[in-house]
Amino acid sequence: MKQWFKKHLLEIVTITIVILVGTAMHFVTTYISNETVVKILGVIFPINECSWEHMKMIWHPMLVAGIVLAIMKKDKKYFGAFVVGGLFSVCLTITGFAFTQSFTIVSKLFIDIPLFIICLVAGGILSFHLAKSEAMNKYFICFIVLAVLMTALIITLTYVHGEGFLFQDNSGLEDHHHHHEH
Repeated sequence: MKQWFKKHLLEIVTITIVILVGTAMHFVTTYISNETVVKILGVIFPINECSWEHMKMIWHPMLVAGIVLAIMKKDKKYFGAFVVGGLFSVCLTITGFAFTQSFTIVSKLFIDIPLFIICLVAGGILSFHLAKSEAMNKYFICFIVLAVLMTALIITLTYVHGEGFLFQDNSGLEDHHHHHEH
């Protein structure tokens, strides 16, 4: 057990930090009453309780983890691996949200929080597995493009989006200061 823990320490620490940072991101705009500041922070942090806004808590920490590890380890494979792992976590989470939206009889919190953690752990494990592959170097430019596109998508859909379960503010507070007009 001790050997396994030592061998996987970087993975355990990284995934734990990503989960903690992602969780902390949820509360950044909670007590800010200035709408302009909230809209600016909304580029990175969730600004309401819709499912899509919570993808920021997955995507941004995974992207930053990939950048930090690529710099720390002097190995750009980590960047590509965490872009793929981040996209995987986002897709897995959206799928989980869609599935549980229809079949949930218990409080969404009892499902959403474990789902968030499970999806980040799965994305983290995938990322570290992919970081061993030379393909991450070979397609590095593709991963840069994917990272830019996903980040642009998250930012764009913060301010301009349609209806549906992904964009529905689930806070139940119509007057909540984080609820933005579209």
